[in-house]
Amino acid sequence: MKTICKHLLERLRTGADAGVAMVTVIIMSAVLLLMGTGMYYVATSEQAMTRGNNVGGQAFYYAEGGVENVLDILNYQATEYQLTQQRQGGTYLMDPDPSLRQNPPHPVTVTVGNQAYKVWVDEVDQYGNHCSGCGLVPTSKNPAYLMVYAEGQASEGYRKLQQQVTLTPTGYPLDFFINGDVTINGNETLTNQSLFANGYVAGRKFLTVSGTDGTYGMPAGVFATGRIYANSNKNCPIYTTDGDENSGCWNPNYNYINDRDQYGPADNPFSTSALQGYFNYGGGLTTTQLATLQSQAQASGYYNGNASGSLTIQQGDLPNRTGDIVIYVNFPSGNPQNNMADLKFSWPPNSSYSGKAIIVVLNGSITMEGGAIGQTTAVIYCPNGTVTAHGSGSQTFNGFVWGAGLTDKGNFTFNLTREMVNDPPFFSWSVTRGTWQQDDQ
Repeated sequence: MKTICKHLLERLRTGADAGVAMVTVIIMSAVLLLMGTGMYYVATSEQAMTRGNNVGGQAFYYAEGGVENVLDILNYQATEYQLTQQRQGGTYLMDPDPSLRQNPPHPVTVTVGNQAYKVWVDEVDQYGNHCSGCGLVPTSKNPAYLMVYAEGQASEGYRKLQQQVTLTPTGYPLDFFINGDVTINGNETLTNQSLFANGYVAGRKFLTVSGTDGTYGMPAGVFATGRIYANSNKNCPIYTTDGDENSGCWNPNYNYINDRDQYGPADNPFSTSALQGYFNYGGGLTTTQLATLQSQAQASGYYNGNASGSLTIQQGDLPNRTGDIVIYVNFPSGNPQNNMADLKFSWPPNSSYSGKAIIVVLNGSITMEGGAIGQTTAVIYCPNGTVTAHGSGSQTFNGFVWGAGLTDKGNFTFNLTREMVNDPPFFSWSVTRGTWQQDDQ
């Protein structure tokens, strides 16, 4: 090209074909100018795209961090009550008004320097469409679906992500549940919760059940897949085999209207399939959930992974702290009925503290005395052994119990509080990621 232009200029200087050469030079100069301009714009565009990708990538990572943060929260707090509590700065992870959950006016906002992300949660159906009141009931057998939204902002970059999650109830009963037989030898009281037994209940005359079941919203009662007996000798069933009331065992001073068993009134049966309808009693906590509880106990609670024989847990054995605490005991070997964890502490330890105790005893049994355990708010998970309640002191246990058997020896009161219904332990849910997509750029 340089040679051609030089040749054309020479012809112009000598006068040969001056007009033609001049036109050609002008055309070639224009072509060169256009090529240079194009290369400049290409370089500028690539630079802008690179910069856009950088700031957009930063925004994406901030949005992704927001999603991960919410998923961590859902693993611990996933009921509607928990998600709609006001957070710092008057923000909400899920707006209390269902009609505002798609585009909430006060989402949770986290700012780091010039970067920020906003996150919020909406109820959706399985297809990701907004719905109202369509889930988040821990006692339901059906899963709930949530959509997590996160907006990331970095310099001029912006990204919006959507992550759908499925919340499946783990089958952990938010009530008093015994996967075995119940023997009542004392004046035990259940308030605002029902007794579910996958077995017989003996000693019914000494058991008082009152109030409304806070979990299911029905009158509290005794639900057993086996016979319900009026005494611990198991020789006086409340109902005969044909469903009639056994007058020899019927005491008009006690209210048996909520009793259920497979030998009860013909229109009031209760069977293993009925029990299964309330919760997956054979499931319990998953390996992952138990591992999480174990790590929490090791980090800031009480942990004994190699217990044997008889173990006593005193108040002084627990760390000096407030909030929820995990007590985790594992008996690696031996008969669960002979491996005994004796609970002699209160939680909260005094009125200035708050929180719940989550007590896990594996391959062992539990005994607790009213005077020793005090006014305790807790969850007991004892899937392999018997929970024995000594009623000395007539103290109250507020919370849930899961055991393979129950023996009562005194005046113990079990109560289901609204706190436990609204704010159950995190393992009430199993959180599974669904599809995610990048919504805006």
